Amino acid sequence: MPRQLDQLPPDPTSLARRLAALEREVRELRAARRLSSATAELIRTAASGPRVEINGATQAVDLYGDDGTTLLAELATNTSGTPGGGLWTRGLQDPYNMSAFLGGGELTFQPVQSGLVDTAAAVSYDTDSTQFADLILTSGAIGASDMRARIILETVTAGQPAWVYVTGDQSAPCNLDVNGVLTAANLAWGQVSITPSAANTPTSVNVTGLNLQGTTFLGWAVATTAVPGSGVTGSSATNVTATGLTVWTTRTTTAQTFVNWLVIGV
Repeated sequence: MPRQLDQLPPDPTSLARRLAALEREVRELRAARRLSSATAELIRTAASGPRVEINGATQAVDLYGDDGTTLLAELATNTSGTPGGGLWTRGLQDPYNMSAFLGGGELTFQPVQSGLVDTAAAVSYDTDSTQFADLILTSGAIGASDMRARIILETVTAGQPAWVYVTGDQSAPCNLDVNGVLTAANLAWGQVSITPSAANTPTSVNVTGLNLQGTTFLGWAVATTAVPGSGVTGSSATNVTATGLTVWTTRTTTAQTFVNWLVIGV
């Protein structure tokens, strides 16, 4: 009858390998048991619809809610038939909203083809837990020394206004191109018509109904005229506030004059 000592591996290296393999199998067994107890009835392959290849078989993998019928997420190919695929989470569905959480770190994006960029794009969340909380979107870079664009969405404590920063790496300059109409709560502009009460007499029109953000307000006014200095001798803005301003113009005749105005709150 063989002794227990004879059943041991012949050398320490073999013994270490056998022990490492055993530990790995135990970890896998524990993970399988946790998965089975937590989600065995929630994860299943779909009988139809988008599919992926799993263990040599083409199928989709769906994640369902506790009721077994509410679809929460799907890992499959694109429904459009184009190459590619991924994880599709079914969020913002009434009466319950589903969310996906990244436990920590940075979510990075890189082209499928390797070697195209030196630095991947990234989304990260940063906070000092006392003063600010920032969601940061950073563009990738083809070269290691290329300047990356960065958008920072920042919430500040103590009831202060939130901020959106468009900047470059390490607060370097970053160009911003708005391909459309720019609007902001601290900007207002328009045009008024002024008919002077008499020649060479300053005449004004009040602009009301504004609701501008800011604490200090700057105003400008300029007449739309082909005879500046001779026909129209001047235009200006006074009494500039968050709610309105007074627009003036003076000309050598009593002809109707259109004046453009602009107010900026800072």
